Amino acid sequence: MTIRFLTGRFAVADGAPGAGQIADIEAQGFGSVVSLRMAGERGETMPPDSEGAAVEAAGMAWLHFPLAPPQVGDVEKTDDLSRRMQELPAPILIHCASGARAAAMALCVCTIGENWDEETAARKATDAGIAVQPELAPKVAAYVQAKRA
Repeated sequence: MTIRFLTGRFAVADGAPGAGQIADIEAQGFGSVVSLRMAGERGETMPPDSEGAAVEAAGMAWLHFPLAPPQVGDVEKTDDLSRRMQELPAPILIHCASGARAAAMALCVCTIGENWDEETAARKATDAGIAVQPELAPKVAAYVQAKRA
């Protein structure tokens, strides 16, 4: 699992942590872990309840926010996730199965929260090594446009 920081507060993982990686995440100084995975999702390394228990046992905050790919960039869902993430101890690691949803949602949250323009958001993502999947990029753009309208 590779972790990439989009900001000093938000990092994206390119997959879900296994049981043995939770202590490593805590040792890296993370205050919270957010999972966008749904219970029983293909390739599940740990069920959400088990991951949450391991994260909390390691002394970090846990947020399970199941999100299906079609919900990426949904204004209501994204605003809810943003509000919840603002209440968590930082830095926050957000993940899903592959990192695609996590990257897109982190970019939505950071673009609005940090008041980035489109070029800044793209540069920050590129600098961090975070790529938004082509099928999710329009959803990120639509969310940002809806919030700025």
